[in-house]
Amino acid sequence: MLEGRYRILGLLGRGGMGAHGPLQGMGAHWETWMLEQGGMTPLQAMAAATINGAKTLGLDKEIGSIEVSKLADLLVLDQNPLETIRNTEFVHMVMINGRLLDANLNDVGGTTKRPAFWFEGR
Repeated sequence: MLEGRYRILGLLGRGGMGAHGPLQGMGAHWETWMLEQGGMTPLQAMAAATINGAKTLGLDKEIGSIEVSKLADLLVLDQNPLETIRNTEFVHMVMINGRLLDANLNDVGGTTKRPAFWFEGR
């Protein structure tokens, strides 16, 4: 299956992921690791886990990467996933809806008001 996905990536220029399963959160790590195992570079696998899904949905102006005025949940990692893709599991901090949390989900600060995005209906 991954070989087929990698061939499609070569034809279409991007691939995505749809992690789901019995263990929330870990599915995204496992699928990202399998994309690399199937032949993607770590950078391609990371793009499949982030910006490519946003591009496919036509939402890459609002989500999918870290830029001023974009809505972003993000991970701060202790190790570089571009060196070894399995480094995605070394989570130091998480930002969810503007709240910065440590790896144990303790609030470490940061809630900034932002304007609503068009798809939030506020």
